Amino acid sequence: MSTRAPSPGARIKNCEMILNYDCNARCVFCYQPGDELKPLCGQRMPFADASRALYEGYARGCRCAYFIGGEITLLPDLPKIIKLAAKIGYPWIQVMSNGLKLADKAYTRSLIKAGANLFRLSLHGPGPEIHDRLVGVPGAFGKLAAAFDNIREGGAELCVNMALNAPNYRALPEMVGLITGRFGVRDFNIIFPHYSGMMAKNADLLKVSVTRAVPYLRKTLALLKENGVRPESRILINFCPCNIPEAAHLMAEWDRPERAEDDEPLYYVEGKTDAVYSVKERIRVKNRSCSRCAYDKVCMGFEKWYADVFGRREFRPVLRKPAPFPLRPLPRRKVA
Repeated sequence: MSTRAPSPGARIKNCEMILNYDCNARCVFCYQPGDELKPLCGQRMPFADASRALYEGYARGCRCAYFIGGEITLLPDLPKIIKLAAKIGYPWIQVMSNGLKLADKAYTRSLIKAGANLFRLSLHGPGPEIHDRLVGVPGAFGKLAAAFDNIREGGAELCVNMALNAPNYRALPEMVGLITGRFGVRDFNIIFPHYSGMMAKNADLLKVSVTRAVPYLRKTLALLKENGVRPESRILINFCPCNIPEAAHLMAEWDRPERAEDDEPLYYVEGKTDAVYSVKERIRVKNRSCSRCAYDKVCMGFEKWYADVFGRREFRPVLRKPAPFPLRPLPRRKVA
């Protein structure tokens, strides 16, 4: 099996697995419900369940084993699960992490040796002042930078998630400049938050509307274009085309799969199974005026949680699709 991943912009179907709920960070914007989650901490997907999910996902056409938590680097069985995914034949094995434990070079190399070749880490500020405060761990930014270096030195691919909120949205151009410059990352996501869990509890401190964030998104896109940086995938998550219509081609997870069988399986710690886009659509709503929008047939709408916090007025129909902003992801590669 090759340890070199393809462009993550390629059409790859994920087998997404929530392996645990434990975490070694205290993110104030976490989508999980804080105190309500404590009884679940320590609950981990048994290896037998993980094995069944991996075999079933592969049979359903999944070619990326996507492991998430909680913080999955706290799972003792993680190397064993990664090895099984590689044995089954998954070409791409992705680990999602806050990066704290991946600052340990030996541990990171052990996961890469087991077969992990994609690591998706979270960056929430351009430096320790904002990042460490948001994740609730002093020194977290330094450990994340070390994790970035360890992953690149180990020959694996590095992807970065950035969740927008009030303390960091103005720093978005600086954050993107950091990861594309210093670390040479071309696969990254700018994520508008789900207003659930701790994010909902702390909304008064963390909330930022799409309208306030969009100028910084536009500044970031202009910076990427100016510097000749082409992302490897669609980079805007949890946005709707009406928020920034010229960037609809850079948005992911807002449109329905063309076929029901293209939806991606989602396996939970507790043993239940769902489908990724089905979950997303169930938490979204539309305005009556959306029926007049040029994107209405494919758009799943905006999140109910967002409407509860900010209302629905920001979501207005796009009557005519504008010319796309002149920045496009790298060409997709075909996947066998």
